[in-house]
Amino acid sequence: MSSFTEHLSDAPTPVAPQPPATEWRRLPADQQPDWPDPSRLAQVREQLMSAAPLTTPGDVRRLGSALAHVGAGRAFLLQAGDCAEPVGPEGVAAVRGKHRVMGEMAEIISGHSALPTVTVGRIAGQYAKPRSRPQETVGGRVLPVYRGDLVNSPAADEAARVPDPHRLLLGYTAARAVLDELHQIAHETAAAFRARDPQHTTGDTGRPAGAPDGGLRTLIEDYGQTVEFDGRWQHTGLWTSHEALVLDYEHALVRRDAHTGEEYLLSTHLPWVGERTRRIDGAHLAFLAQVANPVACKVGPATRPETLLELCALLDPHRRPGRLTLIGRFGAGQVREVLPALVEAARSAGHDVVWACDPMHGNTVSTARGIKTRRLDDILDEITGFFEVMRRADQWPGGVHLEIAGDDVTECLDADGPESEEGLGRAYRTLCDPRLNDVQALLVARTVSELIAKG
Repeated sequence: MSSFTEHLSDAPTPVAPQPPATEWRRLPADQQPDWPDPSRLAQVREQLMSAAPLTTPGDVRRLGSALAHVGAGRAFLLQAGDCAEPVGPEGVAAVRGKHRVMGEMAEIISGHSALPTVTVGRIAGQYAKPRSRPQETVGGRVLPVYRGDLVNSPAADEAARVPDPHRLLLGYTAARAVLDELHQIAHETAAAFRARDPQHTTGDTGRPAGAPDGGLRTLIEDYGQTVEFDGRWQHTGLWTSHEALVLDYEHALVRRDAHTGEEYLLSTHLPWVGERTRRIDGAHLAFLAQVANPVACKVGPATRPETLLELCALLDPHRRPGRLTLIGRFGAGQVREVLPALVEAARSAGHDVVWACDPMHGNTVSTARGIKTRRLDDILDEITGFFEVMRRADQWPGGVHLEIAGDDVTECLDADGPESEEGLGRAYRTLCDPRLNDVQALLVARTVSELIAKG
């Protein structure tokens, strides 16, 4: 992995480096690290503000256009990846597995729906996690809780759990390495397209027949989705997303587009706000309200329609298609009860949002030994309930938001996972919450494709 200093923005960039607006700093910010050294934090923030952005305004706008198609029922959103990414080489090594299984899932969904599947990874930035408690017990020791590699270490050591601002630089460097790997995969995919059927390229553009204007490079590198090629759906790549949780990191990577004057959060393509930090009077929503990215927000079973409308007014005041994705995380037992009123509220207020289903976080349980897990039956039930509610409301069920490993883990129960608590330990590798293994993820994709096909 390259060092942080290699990415300082010496070369020209399409964005102006002036500091972004900071009105949100006056508002309460939940789930922020208690940094022990403010002067060191200030130094790190200065370094990040001088660094090259990880994404570009143009790419971010293209994702917004893709999500507008999702909201209109012309595409489906598949957002998936790690609960918490590691920042070391293992994080880069895991990219290909996630890209592979997401591609297989997307091709299954598109094959049944005859629609493009927009693929967005929880990747290249999912390094911080909100936690319900400030402490946890590890091996009989009570320690400060692990908050993700962007903040502290998962090692069972008191000193390792102290928030360290230097980890913000490690997170940036890790995200850059993951993006480099994704770009390499994109080039390999483009080469495979050309090698398999060179007669489908035209002139110097190398554009497959029927592909969008802009050439094969645009098709492969700028569009994370499935495309129809020679009569079958094939996956091209991934957009990136993560929870915009640690505001010291996110704010330092906001840049102003010199062409439009708009401010973009260029740590990712699609930032989201989680259920624990989406307070209407809080800093997280105010921060995302100022950036031009498409944004997402988790909503849970306690969300009331009037609260949802305040949230939509703040994040989507101009009712722009593709701007706002609402990710429901209700639990299998509550989705059919809570979601209908929220869908009707957004529809009646004229917010053209993308509705997506997170069937993971509302279905987390702990075993008798305190191991967190999820049952695949509950995950599939929540997805089914989501589709039922959206169909009754005559609204498009826009997507799913999943935690997957891209590996043969044993973290979720049922299907190809363990049938009981005793089997979880065979390959329980997550840094935080349990993820689907490949067989389970593909089963989810098949269920989604069947639900879409039912119309």
